[in-house]
Amino acid sequence: MQLDFQRVIDLSYTVDENSPRELPIDPVRIYDTATLEADGYFESRVDLSGHCATHIDVPCLMYPEGFTVAEIPQDKLTGNAILMDFSAIKKPEDAVTAQDIEKWIAENGDIPADRIVFIRTGMDRHAYQEIFNRKWIGFSEDAAKLLVEKGIKVIGTDACSIDSMAGHPPQHDGLPPAHLVFLGAKIPQIEDLCNLSQLPTHFYVVIAPLKLARSSGAPTRVFAFV
Repeated sequence: MQLDFQRVIDLSYTVDENSPRELPIDPVRIYDTATLEADGYFESRVDLSGHCATHIDVPCLMYPEGFTVAEIPQDKLTGNAILMDFSAIKKPEDAVTAQDIEKWIAENGDIPADRIVFIRTGMDRHAYQEIFNRKWIGFSEDAAKLLVEKGIKVIGTDACSIDSMAGHPPQHDGLPPAHLVFLGAKIPQIEDLCNLSQLPTHFYVVIAPLKLARSSGAPTRVFAFV
């Protein structure tokens, strides 16, 4: 397959101590283990959660038989993608519902099977502010079920969680329902995407997580070809 594109857009945050993250994930810690002055070479060590900065969640996060990051089927990591932009109609603490998605489809066309779908909520505007991981925008359970019915293969968001706040404790009694729906359908989810405002509705994407064994998440570099 030959790609026809004009530029590549990096959709991932730099991994550092200030990387966006969902609470209560600890901040990244990067420290030197060797320096040019003392050792003649420079080396550093990184201590971070697999769910910090731009990252991927996989089914073993919620399901004991779910695949790990290292086991993600390769065909899920590249493909044609669709951007659904709700940033003009949603505000912090709102949910993206099935009705929102149906309206988007009526205005923009259906979502073919095996597409990678990213949503822009507008939370990227608040990435380094306290509101980012306290009053985010995410999917309701019925929205997640509708996208699963469409046969998508990966879901992503510019917010710190794929779930709406109403789906998270203490507002919700139990595990986040959109997580359960997507991961139960073997659909990996990418959180903390950036630069979605630069994307057209249709593009090609490459998703490159660290190939971590025995892990439910991994820092991920994401490139859009437009």
